[in-house]
Amino acid sequence: MKEAMNDHLVNWIDNDRSRLALRNTFGGSMPVLDDLYLAQLVIDGCSNVFIGLNFEALPEGSPARWASKGCNSVQLRLSFYTSDLSLVSTAHEPGLEVRASFSPGRVFSMSGTGFRVELVYEQASADWYPYDSRIFEEPRDWYHR
Repeated sequence: MKEAMNDHLVNWIDNDRSRLALRNTFGGSMPVLDDLYLAQLVIDGCSNVFIGLNFEALPEGSPARWASKGCNSVQLRLSFYTSDLSLVSTAHEPGLEVRASFSPGRVFSMSGTGFRVELVYEQASADWYPYDSRIFEEPRDWYHR
């Protein structure tokens, strides 16, 4: 299993509820954001960006209650209020595999084959959506307009 992200990279979350949800879910560390599948990318208006990233399986350290409810995967749901956004894509197939990362200066980037997003954000929040991938249907819109 890949090592968890360094603690300082988890501090990108400004919202206390989101910070607790991320830290407490996996025992204080955040799973590595590699080999994820881009489920949703919504650009709403001029400055709101919503991203859903699916893990192929439950990351190590996932809460036992997720598995006991029949969940075998989880979606990381990110919401950003951005000040700068760059999107480059030649990808046309669903289920794009991506790698995501957070950098100093409130920068989020996500890339895959023929695809790259980079944004500078003023505010960010996150939450987890555990699900059963055998019956997963696109969730209702989870982002707020």
